[in-house]
Amino acid sequence: MSPPMTTPRVSLWFNVVLTVAMSSVGMMGFGALFPLLNLWVSDLGLSHTQAGMLSGLWYLPGLVFSLPAGWMFDRYVAWRVLLPCWVLMIIGTAAMAFAPGFWILCAGRLIFSIGMTGYLVGAPKQISIWFEGRKGMGLAMGLYAMSAPIGIYASLNVLGRIGDAYGWREAMYVMTGVTLIGTFLLIPIASASKRETARGTAPTTRFNLFHVSRAAWLLGFGFFGYNIGTEAYLTFTPDYLVHRGYTLAAASVMVGNYAYASLFLKPVFSSFLKRVNVALFVVVASALAILSIAVLLIGGLSPNVPSILMGVSLALGMPALYALPPFLFPPEESGKIFGMYQLFYSFGFFAQPLVGRAIDTAGGYGSGYLVMVAYCLVGLFCILPFTRRRPEDSQPVRAEAS
Repeated sequence: MSPPMTTPRVSLWFNVVLTVAMSSVGMMGFGALFPLLNLWVSDLGLSHTQAGMLSGLWYLPGLVFSLPAGWMFDRYVAWRVLLPCWVLMIIGTAAMAFAPGFWILCAGRLIFSIGMTGYLVGAPKQISIWFEGRKGMGLAMGLYAMSAPIGIYASLNVLGRIGDAYGWREAMYVMTGVTLIGTFLLIPIASASKRETARGTAPTTRFNLFHVSRAAWLLGFGFFGYNIGTEAYLTFTPDYLVHRGYTLAAASVMVGNYAYASLFLKPVFSSFLKRVNVALFVVVASALAILSIAVLLIGGLSPNVPSILMGVSLALGMPALYALPPFLFPPEESGKIFGMYQLFYSFGFFAQPLVGRAIDTAGGYGSGYLVMVAYCLVGLFCILPFTRRRPEDSQPVRAEAS
């Protein structure tokens, strides 16, 4: 039997707000690459291929830790798994701040990413438990998805300005302090989770990498394509705009303006999410991401225009992607499904350097942006089959008995 839902509604939403705040801090650490990339290239002499490798290290830990993390969150109380994740994030950001060269910078990025990989599996899993049997699942996932634009906007604007004025090392010192503060936000959630047990405290099956349905694999590929395409846009576009004559601070702000549309529209769009339309949101979002890349390359308009289009795309796509697992799978499976998300998302370790290599070998950005479009198309076509589900077929999928 599943434990009863006893958390008061006010406390429930307070926990969601704390989760959004913590996730924003983590995404700020992830997004530190975007405004500081140009400084690392000039100061440490990195090539764009090395920059792509540094970006790709964000994804690498998920190849090993995603599914085990999902299994652990399905088995144990969340805070016991989340705390070591945040300790790793602090160590990683500190290592980057004091890095004397490229390889220590890579090591810090890798350590940070190990911790953040675990957190990104556990946070949506915990929200899906809180809202099982309640209204507001779509809105809760929309609020959770707001953490990405909040964090990345803070990276592009706060860290970008600090880096432009004082240097990348000082920006990473600030990031280390912010990560430490974010860790303390875990305390109220830990206190609440002591009164709960994880959904399905002891799984009936042993940990198995392939004990997932075909639908879960397809969702994983869709999550990969959409996320890698849009994040590659955020990674390389500030550097692209600098080469077009903009200052680093101006380029970072213009790319960061995507967050306005993403941040304010996510609660609006996510409140309309239902089982019967959730996949369609992702398909439309993928098409808008491709359109924003096309507008940027064609030119003639302010770079703010494709940034806003990308923001609308993310406002539609990210809440829907996070809502798909709890809408389509039972809660005792959700940790494993979010682990699948992170597993496929982690193939960005190989995918992101391809964008940088396309830029280096072609001598321009056009080829790199075409690779981004290809990733977005992968996301679109993988999610497209779910739009054909009939309403009567859209009940949560139960795992087959092993």
